[in-house]
Amino acid sequence: MLVALDRTRWQQFVACCVSLWALAWIAGQFIAPAPAHGPSALGVLGELAARVGLTGGGWAERVAETWQHSGGGLAIFGGLLWAATTERGQLPALLGWVAVMLGAERLGYRPAMLVAVASMAGFVVLLWITAQISRRFLDRTTLFPDDVVRAGVTAAALSAVVPLFAPTLFLARLGNPYLAKGPRPIPAQRCEQSRVHDQERS
Repeated sequence: MLVALDRTRWQQFVACCVSLWALAWIAGQFIAPAPAHGPSALGVLGELAARVGLTGGGWAERVAETWQHSGGGLAIFGGLLWAATTERGQLPALLGWVAVMLGAERLGYRPAMLVAVASMAGFVVLLWITAQISRRFLDRTTLFPDDVVRAGVTAAALSAVVPLFAPTLFLARLGNPYLAKGPRPIPAQRCEQSRVHDQERS
């Protein structure tokens, strides 16, 4: 989880926005009496904007109608973006969540999530099979099965914690002043000067 917090300031701001949006969308699915009555991602975004006074009309409904006429390929694209997530490049995880939430406007919450996870897992499995084939039939290969599995697990973990980014960052900032910090290591040059000074005294 600490790796997910290691972002630039502008990415932390974007991650907080996407995290709150995704968290409210997911929570709405469990609060709803039936899966079919769960709030849409754009409906949640419109409700959040209305609560802070940023909207005066039904723009969320109009955008939702536009997306509902589009294909469900956004969920597949979101899963591929999740698969492209690395420790140093975590922006695809955020874009993937946005794509999945927009794709859910047509497919629904559960189908969109299943399609995204299946596309991500399918891509990783395809790379793993390619790595196995290249290792057996090629003299030189740059794709190794163990590396593929490790990268896939990392991408899945970093993508899964996106909805929890905002509360985790808040708790980390809240508890940071109360954490015990160890003594700073003395630089080597200062140690050497201190040793020479002690030798001169003796």
